[in-house]
Amino acid sequence: MLEDRTLAGPSPTPWPTAYPQGYAVVDVETTGLARDDRIISAAVYRLDARGEVEDHWYTLVNPERDPGPVWIHGLTSDVLEGAPLFEEIAEEFSLRLADRVLVAHNAVFDWQMIAREYARAKREAPVRQRLCTIALSKELGLPLPNHKLESLAAHFGVVQRRAHHALDDARVPGRRMMYQRRPNDLG
Repeated sequence: MLEDRTLAGPSPTPWPTAYPQGYAVVDVETTGLARDDRIISAAVYRLDARGEVEDHWYTLVNPERDPGPVWIHGLTSDVLEGAPLFEEIAEEFSLRLADRVLVAHNAVFDWQMIAREYARAKREAPVRQRLCTIALSKELGLPLPNHKLESLAAHFGVVQRRAHHALDDARVPGRRMMYQRRPNDLG
């Protein structure tokens, strides 16, 4: 349940107390959209509870199969051949997600792909809460032609450098979509 802070007086504890570790803004690129498709790259921007970028991480992942729509994500079999398997990056991924709210553009899709990869690796995915920037933009009633990431980026003045690249697609919502920043703060 959300607490209504508009009528509340000063709080002795700074908001948000429920997620002191902050947020993990995530994006994954995949071999496709089906249940048996695989992650081929993953990125995480870790933000503190106030939305300041702490660090970021990116990795390719060998799906051990055809990479799918190369014309969208640009990741060929040759590029992915020497990449680690998901099992090999699962621990690092877990450390980056642990005790944080997973934030993603279309969070249901990213979360389902991540959860399936953890299940294949016989591990439990480390996320308990998630926030979808599509749902958030709809809830806020933003004046957008659609709720694509590029539209949100344009609305908030964030330069989208490389669409369908996990690191850039995680960077974009982590910039000014959740928290207002200075125009040149593109870390």
